[in-house]
Amino acid sequence: FCQGRSRPPPRLRCRCQPTAPMLAFNVKTTEPVPVEERLRRHVDTSRFPSGHAFLKDLQGWREKMRSQRFGTNGAEAVRDGQLRYYALATHAEHHFRTVDLKNEAKVVFRWYDTFSTRRFVDQPDWAFERASVLFNVAGALSYLATSQERGDPEQIKLACRYFQEASGVINELRKIASSASWLSFTPDMTDDFLEALSCIMLAQAQKCFYEKAVADGRSHAIVAKLAAECAALYQDAGLKLKAPLLQEAISSEWLAVVDWNRALFDGVQNYYAATALGEAGEYGACVSRLTHAVNRTAEAVNMCQRHSAALQKQFRDAHALAKDAHAKAKKDNDSIYFDRVPPYATLPKLPRHALVKPLRPEGLDVPPPEAPPSPEKPDIIGAAAAFGAASLDGTPPPPSFDEASSAGVEDLVAMGFSKEAASAALAQCKGSVQEAAALLVDS
Repeated sequence: FCQGRSRPPPRLRCRCQPTAPMLAFNVKTTEPVPVEERLRRHVDTSRFPSGHAFLKDLQGWREKMRSQRFGTNGAEAVRDGQLRYYALATHAEHHFRTVDLKNEAKVVFRWYDTFSTRRFVDQPDWAFERASVLFNVAGALSYLATSQERGDPEQIKLACRYFQEASGVINELRKIASSASWLSFTPDMTDDFLEALSCIMLAQAQKCFYEKAVADGRSHAIVAKLAAECAALYQDAGLKLKAPLLQEAISSEWLAVVDWNRALFDGVQNYYAATALGEAGEYGACVSRLTHAVNRTAEAVNMCQRHSAALQKQFRDAHALAKDAHAKAKKDNDSIYFDRVPPYATLPKLPRHALVKPLRPEGLDVPPPEAPPSPEKPDIIGAAAAFGAASLDGTPPPPSFDEASSAGVEDLVAMGFSKEAASAALAQCKGSVQEAAALLVDS
């Protein structure tokens, strides 16, 4: 391998929508590699008759992949082109698995860090090539997500899906890189950063659900749980980005946007949760949570005050809501209820509910380069005997459909949905509580 510094072409570091900060990241860049020329003599036509045509295709798509940019090609074309080359590189890893890329073929892949653009790593390793391409696929998905107009009901769904797919691609990248020696050579390929990046993508997907729930006028109990999950995800991402190497290398804008949202959602979850406390007669706790909401949303406003007024709007609006609610609740408690206001630190942690998870795009499922062996004949009798019964090691059987459905309805009712709506949504989503909750928020 080789680590170094050079000066590749300048590139975008991150992308924020003007009205609400959402992060996207750019593609990594790479140098030309004459893979067709260097691997031609390693093709065994008796075993791989189409080997030379394959190498020509591989070389052509690598050059196309290498030149793709969001501004000239569009994020969708970049995603598709990177996925096409990823499939070819996956097959190349199989076809040339016995070839010593470094010493025999002289094939070395150089990729630059997406943030510290003077840093690069040279590796004679197909896994390194594939992982770097997956980074670009995730970048294209993040760009597609931030390109959506989230005020539109259909486009916000697309944004949410793209963010989840970006997280899924990053997780696939981490699997490839899990035992690689080159994982920590550039900041953008460290496991800390990749884990934080996956977390940020999920936080932004969850934020889409939160924004839609607010726009649709969902109950404060539901919005509070969505906001609590956003707060937790941004908190996790922020902690992972505190690593000294990442603090040095990553764009300050990235770190700032994560911090803004950490403060925002810490405040917002308490603002929405305070409504339920007031309705339950817990006026002191209501005032305590609203005090924290005012303070944290004010921190978010202060942190982004040097940026455009349009970008600050979401933070200022949240602060204004919390401030007005706090003033009213405090006045009522001071003059009518006289309930003791407990310290915020003594209040229980708010429940959270995730409606997002890493999704695996179809393009990641690369068909095998050779026909798979015929599957063995299934043991139908053995499988039937084991169905519904405890396993030999004493593990109890899974719950019945009715039992699972009943538990799912209880979970959804606890989130604030009616029992009838919960039952119908679970039936439509084949028992998946997470999908049913997403459907109910979205409907």
